[in-house]
Amino acid sequence: MNFLQPKGATYDVRKLPPERKQSAILSMFDGLKPAQTFVVVLDFDPDGLRRQFEAFFVGEHIWVCLRSGPPEWLIEIGRPRPAQ
Repeated sequence: MNFLQPKGATYDVRKLPPERKQSAILSMFDGLKPAQTFVVVLDFDPDGLRRQFEAFFVGEHIWVCLRSGPPEWLIEIGRPRPAQ
């Protein structure tokens, strides 16, 4: 799963209130252009978030676990390069 561009910005959502973390990550994803990525630092198991991406963004996202916690997880999330 290669991205067109190197890893984008890193966002640490650990200090956000729990009820805002997932919506913040979804907003970051919504702002991506094709072939762009970001890395998110989490303090919770992202399995539920991964399932949400798989359900709502079938074929529209790439998910790479860079570090599996606990205590923290690093996940690279991106939009795939457009098909040619």
